[in-house]
Amino acid sequence: MKIIYLTDIHDGLHGLKAILQNTEADLYLFSGDIIYKAFFSYDRIIDFCGVQEELYYLLNEKKDDITPYDFTTKAIRFPEKYDTAVVEKSHTYRHLYQIAAKTMKDKYEIIEKLIRKYAKSPVYCLPGNYDLDLQYTELYERDIHRKNFEFKGLKFSGYGGAPVWTSGIPEKLAVVFHEYTKHGQNYSEPEDFFREENPDICVIHNPAYGFLDKIPGMGHIGSQGIRRYLDDYSPSLVVSGHVHEDQGVVKKRGTVYLNPSNFGAVDSVHGFQEGGYFAEVFIDGKTVVQTNLCQLTEAGLNQLIEVDCSENQLKLIRQNPISKVSSEDFIREN
Repeated sequence: MKIIYLTDIHDGLHGLKAILQNTEADLYLFSGDIIYKAFFSYDRIIDFCGVQEELYYLLNEKKDDITPYDFTTKAIRFPEKYDTAVVEKSHTYRHLYQIAAKTMKDKYEIIEKLIRKYAKSPVYCLPGNYDLDLQYTELYERDIHRKNFEFKGLKFSGYGGAPVWTSGIPEKLAVVFHEYTKHGQNYSEPEDFFREENPDICVIHNPAYGFLDKIPGMGHIGSQGIRRYLDDYSPSLVVSGHVHEDQGVVKKRGTVYLNPSNFGAVDSVHGFQEGGYFAEVFIDGKTVVQTNLCQLTEAGLNQLIEVDCSENQLKLIRQNPISKVSSEDFIREN
């Protein structure tokens, strides 16, 4: 079986269309962040992010643990209890919120149309921290957040989102990554979910702690709960994203971990990341036998690094001379 896996698509719809048109696979997995911007206008992006961040600052000062959406609901409903400036800000926020939600839903509708027109095999999607909860979108039938599906004798389970607040995204409609520490105890919904389902393949946006989750200057930022699950269980494959900077493949205790890095181009605090990256995964029975790092550029589709995953130790099969990613960086020690 051949799987094509894309993560962090970031509004790269032209590239998504090219992948569907020009590749062949038994199954396609699209893992968040599918969307990147909630508006088509940069001015509205700035306006919404500004008022959203001001409201979060206000709520933090008040030590009020609710979302800006819920706060503005109260301010609009009971304006006599709030300053005029706060009420006006609340109306501005809700107006922009509705535009953002509609714009993002329109984008998901476009993606669904692309899939229906060009995909020759099943496609499943997982939301990230830049996405709406896909149950509210046209991709709802493809959504695998906290869900499972069976394909060619393998069980796939997905958990989306990430434990970060994402500026500019309508937070009330986003997936919540339910993992937190309270009174010294760490609670993790994704851990509980995967322990209950025990899938052959885990599809996650936020990586497990210690596996392809390292951000320069910050260290490991992955999920402690998913890591605890993976310390006790060994699925065949774990595909993740979110951390563009920790691109790679590693095999430990029979499990292949894969993060091909971002498909859609993105500006970040670490600089411009051109993207175009995706992965091909070949599975025989329940064993991952090969992974290929690929890239879509203006010149077309290229396999960059081919990796033999059939043994305990990963082995390089071939590296394309045009690859900007070295095999030494991509193939990790277990």
